[in-house]
Parts: sequence; structure tokens; C-alpha cells
Amino acid sequence: MLASTSTSSRRTPALAALLAWLTPLLVLSGLAGNPIGAVALAADAPKTDRTLTPEEDDFADTPFTEYGEFNEEAEEASETKFFQYGRFFGVSLGLGYEGATGNRGLLWKAGMPVFDFKVHYWFDFNMALDLGITTVRHSYETSDANGRHVDVNLVRMGLDLRYYFDTKNMSAPISFANPFVLLGIGSYAKSEVASIDTSSVSSDSAFGVAAGGGLEFILSPRRSFFQIEGKVHLPEFKDTNLDTFNSDPNYLPDLNGMIYTVTGNLLFTW
Repeated sequence: MLASTSTSSRRTPALAALLAWLTPLLVLSGLAGNPIGAVALAADAPKTDRTLTPEEDDFADTPFTEYGEFNEEAEEASETKFFQYGRFFGVSLGLGYEGATGNRGLLWKAGMPVFDFKVHYWFDFNMALDLGITTVRHSYETSDANGRHVDVNLVRMGLDLRYYFDTKNMSAPISFANPFVLLGIGSYAKSEVASIDTSSVSSDSAFGVAAGGGLEFILSPRRSFFQIEGKVHLPEFKDTNLDTFNSDPNYLPDLNGMIYTVTGNLLFTW
């Protein structure tokens, strides 16, 4: 009786091990014989949502990644440099010479000195805006029967936009001169007073444009500069196309002609 019980207890673990090894084979053989069961088992298997799986960053160059309307880093670097080394406001005082071409130049004696005062504002290293006033006195002599000396007072109030060339890659003399060009608009007021009748004043005003350029030399970095500026003015006065001097022996059919100025200015900035 004891021998029978011992034999049975030894067979039980062996039978359990055999069943554990045969069970997977029976399951697989059953699935192979029953495709529907295999499909059902696959359907019951958990699925992975690809939308929840993070994708790797793609840094390949494309037309969309290469193009950028704004380069913020370059702009910030440029603005930082301007705030550190640039100038923002300034005032200038100058003296100069003014003349005229054409028939007006034949009539007027050149005006000297020209008094020039400007207020300046810089947008960046290259662009600046000038608001200025210029005054000068010309004169002429009439040679008719009522010959007389006439003083011509000319005042211009104008706004000029100035552009400084980038000279960092140019030769040293050009970089030192710091050349610029300008374009402006202004209001021109002209009054004529005869020496024999100072109570008789002839006044005229006109709108005009101006263009020119110049050089700017550093006296003290970011503090003071000396400018040489040349400018051409095109005002349209009422007497421009009139034969006002038709009775004069030196007959002038009109007073067409450009006005030009050359000035030297001391500029102070901060």
C-alpha cells in the first residue's frame, strides 16, 4: 500500500510537466485547423495607436524650412549694435555759398553767406532725417531808366532724407570721408526790396524739391562731425516763366534756372 502511494506521488509531477509542454502545441494546432479562431484571437489582441507614438524630428532642408521672411536674430544683432555704437539725435550749424544757373543766374549776384541750421534724427547707421532752415540774400541791378539796386531775401524750410553708404569694405579714404546722398522737399519764400523804395516789397513763395550729397568727417566719435554738403534746388516761383525784364537792355525772356548751395556744417550728436 505504501509502495503504490509513493509511485503515484512520483508520477503526478511528471504528468503535470508533460501537460504543460503539450498544451501550447495543442493550442497552436487547434488555431491552425481553425482560422476563424485565429482571426478572433488576433482581433482580441491589444492595438497600438500610431497617433500617440511620437515621431522623430526631421531637420532635412526643404523650400519651406529654408525660406524665412524675417531674420529675427540678424535684426536683433543689428539693433543691439546700433544702440551701442550709433547716434540718435543731432543739431548742425553751417555757413556756405548759394548761386543760380540759367537766366536767374545771369540776373542774381551770388548769395553769401548762407546760414544753415538743421535738426537730425537717425533711424539706423544708414538712414537719417533732417529738418532745416536756410537763409541767404541775393541782389541784382536793373539798367533801365529806373535803374535800382534790389535785394532778394530767400528762405527755405525743408525736410531731407539722407542715406549714408556702407563703407566698411571700401578703402580707408572713402571710409574716413563717410559719403552720403540726400533727397528732400521744402517751401521757399522769396522777397524783393528795392533800395530806393524800401516800402515796396515783392513777395513770392513756392514748393520745390532738392537733391544732393556730401562728405562727413569725424572730429570726435559719436560726438562731433564736420560736413561738406552740396545741394541743387528746383523751386517754381511765379516769375520763373515771366518776361519781367523785357524793358531791360539786358533782356531776359524768363528767369529759369536751378539754385545750388554749398555749405560746411558743424554737427553735434548724442
